[in-house]
Amino acid sequence: MKIYNKKSFVKGILILALGTLLCIMDFINHTFEIKGAVLVFALYFIGGGLVIRSLSQKLTKEDRLDQMDERNQLIEWKSKSKAFRLTQAISFILMLGMLVMGKVSGDEGFIAMGVGVGFAFSISMFTEIFSYMYYESKN
Repeated sequence: MKIYNKKSFVKGILILALGTLLCIMDFINHTFEIKGAVLVFALYFIGGGLVIRSLSQKLTKEDRLDQMDERNQLIEWKSKSKAFRLTQAISFILMLGMLVMGKVSGDEGFIAMGVGVGFAFSISMFTEIFSYMYYESKN
């Protein structure tokens, strides 16, 4: 048996291990519920699918062609860009909300949370600036 897509194989094995670990923990803690069983089933289904795709030469070729397709790459870049912009907007709104709640209520906990979210927001702004400068210098 030959592995044609090692990344997909490793991802599949890790997802299968995660499902097995969840199943074992449910049995140890005696907390076996329907939602846990559905999650274990989904993890086994996804992990098994990844392992099977990585072991098939035909399916691996299809996966690589899909990854190299320009349309799929454009969609991925657009979705990542939109997700980054939404994350920045949400973190800015959360920062403002926490700082305002801290000022109104006088609770320093809200101010601390606002400063933490503001720190994450500033990191995202700096990474955007630095990545823009990097790609601007490349062109």
